[in-house]
Amino acid sequence: MHPQLTLAFDASPATSFDTFHVDASNELVSQSVEAFVRGTLAERQLLIWGEAGVGKSHLLTSACQSVSEQGYLVAYLSGELANAVDALVGLEQCELVCIDDLQLLDRSAEESLFNCINRCRGADTRLLFAADRQPDELGLQLRDLTTRLTWGPRFQLNALGEDALIKALRKEIQSRSLEASDEVLNYVLRRFPRHMPALKRLVDRLDSASMSEQRRLTIPFVRSVCGG
Repeated sequence: MHPQLTLAFDASPATSFDTFHVDASNELVSQSVEAFVRGTLAERQLLIWGEAGVGKSHLLTSACQSVSEQGYLVAYLSGELANAVDALVGLEQCELVCIDDLQLLDRSAEESLFNCINRCRGADTRLLFAADRQPDELGLQLRDLTTRLTWGPRFQLNALGEDALIKALRKEIQSRSLEASDEVLNYVLRRFPRHMPALKRLVDRLDSASMSEQRRLTIPFVRSVCGG
């Protein structure tokens, strides 16, 4: 393992493995990433793919937070940030490198990522990638980069099922010391985007409004705060 280094990875407590909502559709992926971070999975590279809003970024930032809490240097970049000149230089000094949203990578940055992967693997740095599709569907011009991205296991992360989504929404509300009836939960899921990042933002708005107005979460209150 790489030497311990002073670092400044500031992840919100909300993005941890403990706060990742799990059901049968995504349990294997979550468990695999946690094992990867702990070092109990005999792999040095993983790739997660799935549609927007299913929790890929949550798992990547949770992985960074877990490793950084052990005192090791980590790096988290979006595919868009990875396009910047020299953004990928020196990342092999990290214990863990996470690159999110690979679908945003420009063709001009493909060679830089290819070289970064080679350096990281040579330095035994762990690599964790996320994208909205499989590597061979990203339209990468550099075929050797596509090959590099398939060197480790690839997992599809699926959206939560209906029951798990209701349970997750209720848990988010309760974590803010609020309560909501089944009618309110079903109303929210009928009227608003059914993925956790959007629902968490919605719950944050309701929490703030509830505190300022000293009101319970009812359908009329949700409607007055968020429309719908």
